[in-house]
Amino acid sequence: MDAHHELASRLSPSASLCYPGSEGFDASNLRFTKYELQPGCIEDVVETVKYATGKNIPFSPRAGHHAVTSTMRHLQNGILIDMRTLNGLAFDEEGQTVTVGGGVITDNFVKFIHKVGMEVSVMGVALGAGLGRLQGKYGFLHDNMVSCKLVLADGFIVVASEKENANLFWALRGAGHNFGIAVEATFRVHKQSNRGTHYTWDLEYELEQCDEVFSTLNEVTETMPKDLAIFVLWMRKSTEGKQVRALHTLSSQPTDDSRMKHMILVNLVWSGPEAEADPWIARFETIKPVLHSGKVTVEWPELPWTTYKGYNKFLSMPEVWTVAPYKMMSAACVKKFDLKTTREFFESVKAKNIEFAGKGTFGAMFECLPHHRVREIPDDATAFPWRTSSDHFLMLMATPMKLEDREEFEKHLDGWKSRFIETSGYGELHQYVNYGNTTSTMKDPPEALYGEPWRLEKLRSLKKRYDPNNVFRWYQPLIE
Repeated sequence: MDAHHELASRLSPSASLCYPGSEGFDASNLRFTKYELQPGCIEDVVETVKYATGKNIPFSPRAGHHAVTSTMRHLQNGILIDMRTLNGLAFDEEGQTVTVGGGVITDNFVKFIHKVGMEVSVMGVALGAGLGRLQGKYGFLHDNMVSCKLVLADGFIVVASEKENANLFWALRGAGHNFGIAVEATFRVHKQSNRGTHYTWDLEYELEQCDEVFSTLNEVTETMPKDLAIFVLWMRKSTEGKQVRALHTLSSQPTDDSRMKHMILVNLVWSGPEAEADPWIARFETIKPVLHSGKVTVEWPELPWTTYKGYNKFLSMPEVWTVAPYKMMSAACVKKFDLKTTREFFESVKAKNIEFAGKGTFGAMFECLPHHRVREIPDDATAFPWRTSSDHFLMLMATPMKLEDREEFEKHLDGWKSRFIETSGYGELHQYVNYGNTTSTMKDPPEALYGEPWRLEKLRSLKKRYDPNNVFRWYQPLIE
């Protein structure tokens, strides 16, 4: 019997299994799989895991589409479990919790809890921590996790919480990708602090203003309130006034750089009372931005689609991934921005975009988030190791149009990652595991992702208990 028939016979009638030559397979955004499964229920995930492990077939779950090629290329001729069909959402008003299916994407999660008048810090995925603009008020997303239902490598289902499988629950919050497939989780949510209203500003600066911008960022982030969150992006802009896409400017032809300006965009988001934002915004206005969006008022669910000129709408388009599929990323944390390193980095991004015009793009996004509630929680409360030493999160990005240029693009990422580590103020790499990544020549050590020796020892002990055959390897396994 063919493998897809063997697996299909184990699944529920509501499950959908695609394979090469079948309808719908080519629509998958992950191009390295042999099969794509859309489970109809949790038991379909269980049966798929049992089948795959029994046949020694690689597999990976996927909910949203935040993935880079240099990570996902490791899944070859395997099974992709598309979790998005497990998308249930339920609000417990009395307990002020929301229970979500393992395939719920952030956009739907935020819209649902906004509708019931609640909010929580959310942006990244909870198994790695879950950064967010509201983390100053509520902590990381995983700090609000109440319980998690997990399918283990042997197909068994366990529930982890503070009262049940507590050590596993500790590990899931910060290193959870190594232990199983989360098929359901319950989160504590909070009444909206400002009726769900947020205010956002986009301010653009020329590269020559880089020192002023990041000097101001260093000063502001030392005392920034919990209501403020700041993102910084590289972007290009036509001198004729035409806006060019940030981060990944897609073009099959070289760009005439004489008609382009390379810019730094600072996006400010305020989640508190409107009038209290003014002095903080004024700090960046005094640097004299060349373009100023003015204040834009939005409800929380629309925030990701409004900030930094709505570029998330562009980056989420399937055709963008089709045209430029080879996404690469490196990341690091810094305590403060070293002005010389940061300025030379942006100059390098400009130079590389000129050099490789028509062959790919280079970009960056820096996240400067409030840490008030994050650092009120004990450092050892979860597996996430950098609660008190991950001040700013830096994402460096590169997208070659053809893999034949991969070496040059990775060289750029590796070189600047090393430079930022050297001037980070920590003396070593502190890596947010959800941003962790590898290139052909540079690999994040386990200590950078999982922290001090005692954390690694505890995680490895739990790994041997819950996944002794190292089925869930993530991209940087706990056990080599």
